[in-house]
Amino acid sequence: MVVSSRDEYEERAVALGNSIRYTVQPNGDVEIKDTMPLFDTERWTRNLEKAYRMAWKRWVDGSMFRMSDDGCIWVKDDIHTPIRMD
Repeated sequence: MVVSSRDEYEERAVALGNSIRYTVQPNGDVEIKDTMPLFDTERWTRNLEKAYRMAWKRWVDGSMFRMSDDGCIWVKDDIHTPIRMD
């Protein structure tokens, strides 16, 4: 949810709001269908676990102490999902 301008923030907020779909079932129950990656909990968890493995590997091999590294762990998402702007 990091953006570089106020306009981009507004666009992202509108896209997020438009990504939520409500479906009313015949019994009256309401289902919420989220289509944005932000709400893809399984994917988010998978990427977080990937970062944990990377951090553990750095700890074990001692590479966390290298001064050339900025200390950040960057996880590449294996799935590319473009943001829909309906």
